[in-house]
Amino acid sequence: MQPQNTISINEAWPSTLFLCDWGGHAEHTGAIATQIRRQAEGFDEPIASKVAQSAKSATGLVESPLDFFNSTDDVGVQALVSWIDNCVRAAVAKVNGGSVPPNQLQVNFNESWFHITNDGGFHDAHSHGNCSWCGIFYLDAGNAADVPPEGSGVAGNGVNRFYSPMGWGGMVRDFGNSYLGRGYLDVQPTNGRMVIFPSHLLHSALPYRGDKDRIIISFNSVTTRRG
Repeated sequence: MQPQNTISINEAWPSTLFLCDWGGHAEHTGAIATQIRRQAEGFDEPIASKVAQSAKSATGLVESPLDFFNSTDDVGVQALVSWIDNCVRAAVAKVNGGSVPPNQLQVNFNESWFHITNDGGFHDAHSHGNCSWCGIFYLDAGNAADVPPEGSGVAGNGVNRFYSPMGWGGMVRDFGNSYLGRGYLDVQPTNGRMVIFPSHLLHSALPYRGDKDRIIISFNSVTTRRG
């Protein structure tokens, strides 16, 4: 008997992003937005975090210090933090093949902050250090436009863009590499939606203009096993 030819797939280094929708958004968004605006009024400068200022627009962007989750005991904010914690634990358990269930994981939000964007505000391409998973929660997407169709050559208003971690180097761009797709992925800002992504992914916030502010809440996290 001749041995059969077989082929199997062994994937390596995938980049997984998660989209989560918060059921408590309608109930809590007003109070959270009020808390954010109240804090922003007390900032001495727009980029209160003083982090990576050269990568951010000089106008149209307000960024809080990096301790937002711990800066208020507002019921809405704490409900949001609890939901985010559940989502991150579920995501981490998923990407690790379910070897450790979510209830045996502990999430530490080592940084958390908000952005208020308008008048062309943007944040240039960057990645995050000192963490494993990051998130962007769209409290108010404002007038952010839908992600344009692929190949349209038009950038969406205020979308978050994630860039491929694959270095093309000397690779030939042929059909053999077509599965790698385009060099970036745009995520549509949607009220009450969160995108969770690995910290190594380069990403940006494209310029936003609209009659309403675009308000997002972001975080960096480290996850460990309990006990």
